[in-house]
Amino acid sequence: MADFWNEMYLDEQLVDLAMDEPDNFSALATLASRLEANQCVNGEFSSAVQEREKEFATGLPLEHIGVAIPHTDSEYVFKQSMAIGILKNPVMFEMMGSPEVLVPVKIMFMLAIKEPKKQLEFLQALIDMFQTDEKVLAIIQANTAEEVVKSIKQNLK
Repeated sequence: MADFWNEMYLDEQLVDLAMDEPDNFSALATLASRLEANQCVNGEFSSAVQEREKEFATGLPLEHIGVAIPHTDSEYVFKQSMAIGILKNPVMFEMMGSPEVLVPVKIMFMLAIKEPKKQLEFLQALIDMFQTDEKVLAIIQANTAEEVVKSIKQNLK
């Protein structure tokens, strides 16, 4: 995974430290608009990621926190990137693999993957990072977007 960051764009402009959304689909739209505003995805990405979330839930309960890894097809992606959204108040996502279970999600890692064959690699890198709750908690406790980016890059080597 040494070249992970050579293939994935992430900077402070793609981080929202204080999302205040009433539900998961509002949160998805807000974070997708950040990717669109930074020319990472096209205007259809937001609705595509929401439709995919309805079919294939992305909520994951960690030991102390809930996360979500929303993503969709590469046809909507201009630049391979990741947006991070930290929610002031958790919103409910259906659990990956068990949609009947709801997960209170505090942080979203929205992937915009240009190369479909890389999707599993990027998802696995995030899941590996999730194995240590402290790494995710450090991201949530960051005071600036710059700290979030630095923390993620250190943890996804």
